Amino acid sequence: MKCRLVHALAAMLLFGSLGATDLTVTYSSVRKGMTGAATTGTEIHYFTAAELMIRGVDSGQDQLVDFQKGIIYHIDNKKKVISKLAFTDAMTAMASVNQPSNEAAMKTMATMFGDPNACSVVKTGNEQIAGRNCQSWHITVGKLVMDLSADPTLKAPMADSSYAEMMKTQAAQFAQVGPMGAIFKRLYEEMAKIKGIQLKTHMTGMMGMDVATLATKVETGSIPPSTFALPAGYPVEDLGPKLKARMGKSN
Repeated sequence: MKCRLVHALAAMLLFGSLGATDLTVTYSSVRKGMTGAATTGTEIHYFTAAELMIRGVDSGQDQLVDFQKGIIYHIDNKKKVISKLAFTDAMTAMASVNQPSNEAAMKTMATMFGDPNACSVVKTGNEQIAGRNCQSWHITVGKLVMDLSADPTLKAPMADSSYAEMMKTQAAQFAQVGPMGAIFKRLYEEMAKIKGIQLKTHMTGMMGMDVATLATKVETGSIPPSTFALPAGYPVEDLGPKLKARMGKSN
């Protein structure tokens, strides 16, 4: 479960602010878990004002975000199953992500993950990625470290409000694995303030997590509607009720 969530997080962290033109970005990725074993892969991100599709070329794991319906779909093409989570269910669940009510739990959380209020965002310079001029940033939240480079002139076509809801929904999914949810929630809040699409990311510092992505191609132009079609015949599980129940038990 944690590996799937880490995969999802790395994918979702690649997006920035606004725009109108359909966009396709290809990324190479390297992911290391607590064992130190590395997994490499390629992801293709297709996004329009209404939908975002993330294709895991090697992993067989895709994600579809339907902004009009307010739903994130996780597609496992190996198991041939789909799970979905509505933005509204995620918002309800996230409302319960607060500091633990007892002092012992607060100390345990701080030892394992750090304080989500211990946050720093620093601009570190500039670099060119996939032929585009990017600004580089170093973000720390508790023990989590995120280094990223974003092109402030490259705009994603979804609305600000839709993007914010998507990020909160992703944070809610991470909150399932324990108090680290508060750390990721704060990270998303800070990343949402950085203009442009992230073309390079490197996330470390959380339970052995080491996830890096690098854009290799950026293309603009209309994307066929069939790109965003869910696979036919896959059973669909609604994660909303389970998420709300699990989050309710975590406080």
